Amino acid sequence: MKNLCLFALVGTLTLLAGCQRQPAGVPLGDGLRSFDARGVIREIAADGRKAVIRHEEIPGYMEAMTMQLEVKDTNELVNLRPGDQINFRLLVTDTDAWIDHVQKTGASVEVAAVATPPAPSLKELNPGDPLPDCLLTNQLGRTIRLSDFKGGALAFTFIFTRCPLPTYCPRMNHHFAAVQTALLAGQAGTNWQLLSISFDPEFDTPARLLNYVADHNYDLHHWSFATGTEANIRQLGGAFGLAYWRLGGTFNHNVRTVVVDAAGRVQKIFPNNEWQPAELVEEMKKAMAAKN
Repeated sequence: MKNLCLFALVGTLTLLAGCQRQPAGVPLGDGLRSFDARGVIREIAADGRKAVIRHEEIPGYMEAMTMQLEVKDTNELVNLRPGDQINFRLLVTDTDAWIDHVQKTGASVEVAAVATPPAPSLKELNPGDPLPDCLLTNQLGRTIRLSDFKGGALAFTFIFTRCPLPTYCPRMNHHFAAVQTALLAGQAGTNWQLLSISFDPEFDTPARLLNYVADHNYDLHHWSFATGTEANIRQLGGAFGLAYWRLGGTFNHNVRTVVVDAAGRVQKIFPNNEWQPAELVEEMKKAMAAKN
């Protein structure tokens, strides 16, 4: 089952909460915090390492949601099945999140089929297809277009700044930071750009994005944060299978990261949050060397 942020689609999608805030919880040292939670299992991955759980509100961290969570020890999910009511502990660091102390607390209940997201309105693009242009506004309030980056390698991903769980939007930011460091230190060239695109333009104004990026040690010449109109973001994201919609004060959404070569062609699409910075670095090196 692929990791996704903030909604559940059988086999590929999951729901997450979103809110940029300092979590409460119980401090366990070394930046680790724990939160007690209750919920109902909706789905368990075949490898026994992930479960989609419809949980109640986790005070101080996130509202009631349905989300996919990981376990470090597969024994946590042994003998459990969809419909089981459970108590569990959510453990969170700056870069990771998982659950443990999973205990069945009640008789199994019938669970409805996991909802599927609305289908993208556009045909999805594939590697080799030309990248469509898109008008955006960056964190400095400047208008930019994707076509501005043609002639160099471009990698972009989709985030929103209120996303809390470290294995999703924050992981994309950490990974982009690592890629930036590697490319700046290497001999691959300078014709590359990273772009983090928010699909929450109502909240993620340029001023808020500028404040947000202050914590990410970004290089102004190589990494931009941007947003755009709802129509433009939905059209661009839909071309790569990005799906998102509001759930209360937050979003359901999946994850997409795209690499575009110097000729303006889609080179690679990472469909989840499991890729590593070294993979993207190699893709960017190849993208810089691409010819028309």
